Amino acid sequence: MAGTYRYRIGSRDIDASQHARLCTMGDLILGAAGDDADMSGFGVSDLNTGNASWVLSRMAVELRRLPSRGEPVDIHTWVSGYGRLFTTRNMTLAGVGAGGGAGEQFGAAVTLWAMIDLDTRRPLDLSSLSNRAGSLVDREPPVGRPLKVGPVDGVAGSSYTVVYSDIDFNGHVNSMKYLEWMVDTLPAGALAGLSSVRLDINYLHEATLGEALTICPAAAAATDTGVTHRFDIRNASGVSVCRAAIAGSAR
Repeated sequence: MAGTYRYRIGSRDIDASQHARLCTMGDLILGAAGDDADMSGFGVSDLNTGNASWVLSRMAVELRRLPSRGEPVDIHTWVSGYGRLFTTRNMTLAGVGAGGGAGEQFGAAVTLWAMIDLDTRRPLDLSSLSNRAGSLVDREPPVGRPLKVGPVDGVAGSSYTVVYSDIDFNGHVNSMKYLEWMVDTLPAGALAGLSSVRLDINYLHEATLGEALTICPAAAAATDTGVTHRFDIRNASGVSVCRAAIAGSAR
């Protein structure tokens, strides 16, 4: 089973360049994942009846451009595989053509999800999903699977204490909040000056309300085609809770 969901880039979703922020695109991708899971009968509301929920483990996103204010975006999503602990959900992102039909594809994403017990916070065996076989689509992921981001030799850029507005329905920090904190350490316009972007983000440990975190960006690394930014967010014990790499091609 696969689904397509249409969203529109609003004024609150853009930066000073009049284009969607990277975090906006991440939110739309995760929104499509949730909407499709709901339609398939194993969304968060369905899992909550059994005291379980979905959590994001890793995500890879590739974008050849960022859509502009007012632009509609179609996200096509499907599940391509289940393991014992993780399931793979894929997305393609496209504009909308003349007459409202499919437009040019400009992005894609691959996400890895785990199901957890909300009391123990431990992962559950996905074989317990009775309708999982019917949800599978025999189609390969549209981009390379999310990479493991290794230890980041970053400097302590800023300290942050998790507040109420950072917390999602699972009682921990919302996935895109980490990305917001990371990109906020970059110079203004650093992402707007890129023609394409590859994001790999790894969620390693939960962060919760009131927790003290440190955002640690590494120095930007120049490549033959652009630049790579790497980040590490650590808790008060120095344990990494989230790591990410953003590789961009210069215009």
